[in-house]
Amino acid sequence: MTEQEAKNLLYDLWQNGEIPNNFDEDHSDYDKAVKYTKENGQFDYEEFYASIAIIKFGIWQVESDALVGKGGRDYIIESSRFWETRDYNGHLVWDWLIHLTEKAWINKENVKDLNTAFFFCQDYFRKNKPANLPYVSTAQTLNIQKQILEIEEEMAKSEKVSELGIVEIDTEDMLKYRDLMNNIKYL
Repeated sequence: MTEQEAKNLLYDLWQNGEIPNNFDEDHSDYDKAVKYTKENGQFDYEEFYASIAIIKFGIWQVESDALVGKGGRDYIIESSRFWETRDYNGHLVWDWLIHLTEKAWINKENVKDLNTAFFFCQDYFRKNKPANLPYVSTAQTLNIQKQILEIEEEMAKSEKVSELGIVEIDTEDMLKYRDLMNNIKYL
């Protein structure tokens, strides 16, 4: 099968609704899917993802070059970025674990899969770890992460959603959120 034939097959599957509607030329796995289709002469969505995954943790799939969150939209962390840090009120923490915790789709039920996948990737992609990386507190990262999730859960209790599905945020809620975030306890 030629590359163009593989692309045409993927397009036909996409157009007929046989693969997800976001699985087009802009999808992060499109080029891998074209290669897979060329090699196999067909495209099976489930088999394709099973073939590129090294290991899965919930929605998180470790691939040869990245960690990919498969939760509706792909969320990709390239293999060279697992050692990014941030200063969080004087504490050096793992940036991705704090950043992703601030996303609405990360919660107490799925954060453990994220953490497991993240630390797996730090080990698996260890060749990318910078030699001069200072000490980063995993304990402090997880402590802050846990409290952010609790704050998000607390704020969700009083969340008001309009008839159009828009979250209404008032000044009182903003002040409460700020106060809760400013009172995070550190180890």
